[in-house]
Amino acid sequence: MIIGEAAVVGLLGSIAGCAAGVAAAPLLHSLLDDLEVAPPGMEVTVTAWPLLTASAIGVGVSVIGAWTAGRKAARVAPIEALLDSRSANEGMGRGRWIAGLAVLGTGVLLVIGTATASADNRINMAILATMTLIVVAAVLTPAFIGPVVRFLTAPFRCGGCAGPVLIRAELTANPRRAASLVAPVVAAVGFTVLLSGMVETMRVAYPAGEALKVSGQTIVTPDGTPGNTDEVVAANPVGKAALPTRAFVLKDDEADRSEQQAESAADATVLDVLGSRDPRWSKPGEAVLGESTAGALGLRKHQNVSVRFTHGKVVTLRVGAVLPDDPARGDFVVARGLVRAHDPAALTDDIFVPADARATGAVPGTALHDAAEYALADYNTDAELTDSLASMLIVLAVGYSVIAVVNSMAMAAHGRRRDFEVMRTAGGTVRRLLLISAGETALVIAVGAALGVLVTLAPLAGMAAGFSETTSSDVSLHLNTGAVATAVAGTLLAAVVAGIAVATKTMRRQAA
Repeated sequence: MIIGEAAVVGLLGSIAGCAAGVAAAPLLHSLLDDLEVAPPGMEVTVTAWPLLTASAIGVGVSVIGAWTAGRKAARVAPIEALLDSRSANEGMGRGRWIAGLAVLGTGVLLVIGTATASADNRINMAILATMTLIVVAAVLTPAFIGPVVRFLTAPFRCGGCAGPVLIRAELTANPRRAASLVAPVVAAVGFTVLLSGMVETMRVAYPAGEALKVSGQTIVTPDGTPGNTDEVVAANPVGKAALPTRAFVLKDDEADRSEQQAESAADATVLDVLGSRDPRWSKPGEAVLGESTAGALGLRKHQNVSVRFTHGKVVTLRVGAVLPDDPARGDFVVARGLVRAHDPAALTDDIFVPADARATGAVPGTALHDAAEYALADYNTDAELTDSLASMLIVLAVGYSVIAVVNSMAMAAHGRRRDFEVMRTAGGTVRRLLLISAGETALVIAVGAALGVLVTLAPLAGMAAGFSETTSSDVSLHLNTGAVATAVAGTLLAAVVAGIAVATKTMRRQAA
């Protein structure tokens, strides 16, 4: 009976969730358009497998939760159900201890892995470590909720007020119920600290790393113009002055392949071709490729490759070298004069003038920056996009957690209806009981928020340590206190409102 009811509820909830997701997809698409991260021509399409997968997970979680909670109750004999139960006072069973410690060990390993992982995997590792530690906090909360509550309420015991005593007694007498209230708060605050902390830490780490790469150089950047002109390049004759263009690249198996065959774009690959004035790469009739690009095109050193520029002209180049990938050099580098000859409208990227040369910003439409200023300004565009995406994820994560908090608080308040009746019989007023309920909720939120911050600090510290090693600079942990405070305040408000609303409704029914 219990599992059947859970399956029906899970199915109805999954159907409602799928319908809401499909309806909200265009809104998400418009947000991505506003952030300018959606590819041109991107459209919202609805396919069956994500909806079926989400529904299966929703029903499965509902059934598993009902089975784990109901199997013990289903074994109780009718006569035993009439007796007093002390199971609620049991904080932790052996199985929960084993599971909690096992997950804790896994979380510690993931935290260590966050500091040692590669740059591409570090963020994913930090998210996985945080999720694992959130599970640890949820599983092990009954073990320490009692001591924590006793410590926090100890200063109020001597004030002659019954409220702190009742709050203390409720939370210590029912540690499992208190843990169920704490868990969603840990998730809400934990994900907020993680996502906002990652953004704030990267805001410091990436500019510091980029500043070290160009340390001592002066960077000439366009000011109010789309790029640097040849006049600016001539005024700064020393230093990197990359001239980018787009071209179709087609492997040429034979050096004498005709242009008419090369013009066929069936097997062509569109690449960013970079014109360089560096004598090491700027050799007429040759191209220097990065290893990844050469592998993707199936090219080796000394082979010929046909390049068709945007105006239709085909040029056959010889692969002069295949070198390790280097973003500072480029993946497909040719002579600067070749790019200028076939793309007269191309504009030069930022010009990097070494320390032993003098940079000039005398040409109108240019500006000079040192390494730190350039790195910070260059990251600002990415930072704005990252902030927007992180805010979107925080809203989603905290929104889901707030729903869980509201449900948990409402069920807890409804489950205490007999306690409210007893306290009213003993002389408690409705106002006093609501204050006690709000105080208990606030204490639970405080404990959950503290745990949410604590379980996230270790993965973030590991990520910061990894950034320090990668960027060869001192990167410390940074938190966005405003985002964390907003998440805690929003969770507290939702929980208090839900608890008071259910408690008020319950006491009105009892009075009636």
